[in-house]
Amino acid sequence: MRDRLRVLEQRVNANKMDDEDKVNIQQYITRCYGSMTTFNILFKEPQHYFNGDKLLEA
Repeated sequence: MRDRLRVLEQRVNANKMDDEDKVNIQQYITRCYGSMTTFNILFKEPQHYFNGDKLLEA
């Protein structure tokens, strides 16, 4: 998921939309990153943490 967001960021930066639209989309992407980071507080054990395409190994 993180890699896909990075690709999306690159595409937004390369696109010829106006700056306000770029900023709005980048803020949305930043909020998505934040959601992924805080998602792990739902798990008690680190081995259950979310890490992109797979679970972390303990």
